[in-house]
Amino acid sequence: MVAAYVRRCQAALTDAEAALELGDHSFLRVYGHRLKGSGGGYGIPWLTEAGLRVEAAARRGDAAELQTELAALEVYLGQIEVL
Repeated sequence: MVAAYVRRCQAALTDAEAALELGDHSFLRVYGHRLKGSGGGYGIPWLTEAGLRVEAAARRGDAAELQTELAALEVYLGQIEVL
């Protein structure tokens, strides 16, 4: 289950990066909200915290912060090893 969740997060990150390029902060707000709600349930509280930051940055329309957060998510998701 966790492996499938991580794969879904990686796929959704690609969509989030595209949304950032388009300036679609509404999509990014929802993306962050979903991460915020799901990360802890899968035992990955860092994703919950990242989701909170993404959602807040999207609400503010802070493209620079969104870029920073999405880059951090890409690194983090690339480092997760699912056993």
